[in-house]
Parts: sequence; structure tokens; C-alpha cells
Amino acid sequence: MAEYTTLNEAMVADDELAEAEIRYRLLAEAFEELPQLRSNLNSQLERAKAEIVRLRASVPKSDEVGKVVAFDAARFSKSTG
Repeated sequence: MAEYTTLNEAMVADDELAEAEIRYRLLAEAFEELPQLRSNLNSQLERAKAEIVRLRASVPKSDEVGKVVAFDAARFSKSTG
């Protein structure tokens, strides 16, 4: 992911994940600086966080695709004792 310094740069580059991350950072800063707005900002923070999770999950990880892991049957056997 490319690093953008402003929300506008991310929007021009059409990078939805960067947009959501910058939006979340800006909301978090406002949440800390303006306690009187916390009740209004909390739902927006949760929405931005959910969007980040959704966008990160939609990006395929090429190093994990087709990875085979050895099965150890001993880990799943009942212990006697």
C-alpha cells in the first residue's frame, strides 16, 4: 500500500483502504481532542473501523495462497490421565 499524507491524495489515487485508514486517523484525533463530540464520533469510528477490516479482508495475500500445513494427529488425540 502506498503512503499518502492527505485524504485527497488517497481519493485521487482511488485507494479505498488508504482513504478509510486516513479517515479513521482523523476521526480518532478529533475524538481525543474534542471530548464533547465523543458520542457523535463513536459510531463514525466504528463504521470506519469496519470498513478497514472489510477492505483488508478483500485483498488476497499471495504468500498464503495454496500453503500446505502438515497434520499432527498427536495434537488431537485424547489424553489418558
